[in-house]
This record gives sequence, structure tokens and C-alpha cells, in this order.
Amino acid sequence: MSENPTTITAQPGSPFIEVVRDFDATPAQLFRAYTDPELVTRWLGPRGIEMRLIEHDARPGGTYRYAHRDREGDEHVFHGVFHTVTPDERITRPSSTTARPMSSASTPRRSRTSADAPGCGPVPCSRPSRPATP
Repeated sequence: MSENPTTITAQPGSPFIEVVRDFDATPAQLFRAYTDPELVTRWLGPRGIEMRLIEHDARPGGTYRYAHRDREGDEHVFHGVFHTVTPDERITRPSSTTARPMSSASTPRRSRTSADAPGCGPVPCSRPSRPATP
């Protein structure tokens, strides 16, 4: 069992999902994990699923598009616009697929840091907060 469990909340009738998890990283490390394209491809999406980053312009008004290829070879494309990008503090980026829209707002928060783990590693480093109201 993880020392930092993930909590997922989905209210009936709401199009939003709240995912909360603390990571052993600083806000700067968390922010970098969300904004550095090389790191994003290492953690975003299910394990064992190929991810292709098509575009990733992590600034207010910048766009992103990525695709996950599942084990059956089907590709699932996600895209959106970065609304808020405040270094080491907050990223708001609603997301859409061809199936239905989703929203994600992330607020990096420091949980614990470890001298023997200065980088983010191959996992996301954030504590997402409630989605921003459109």
C-alpha cells in the first residue's frame, strides 16, 4: 500500500472528478512534472499504456493534445487549453475527448520532501484540487 494514497471523489450528476494525492516532492518539482513534456509522458495515463504527446504549450492560453494507445491498439485523444499556469502554485486545464469533456485543476502542494529523492521520478507530482468553475 502506498504511503500517499489517492482519494477520488465523483459526485452524482456532476461532470467533475476530484483526485487528491500528496507526493513526496516540492511545489517546484510538482510544477515541472506537469509542464516539462519529457516528464509528462512518463506519468500521465495508466501504467503500461503508450502515450504520445502531440503538443504541450504549458502557458495561459497554450494548448495541449496527447493520445493514449491501449493494448487493443485503439487511440484515445485528449486535448484542451491551459487556463491558469502559475509557477509552483496552480495549473488549470479543462480537458476534452471525443466522448465527453472532463476538467482538471491542479494545485501543487508540498507533502514531504526527501533528500534521497530530489527529482519527481516517473510519476505525477501534484495534489489536484477541485476543478475550476467554467
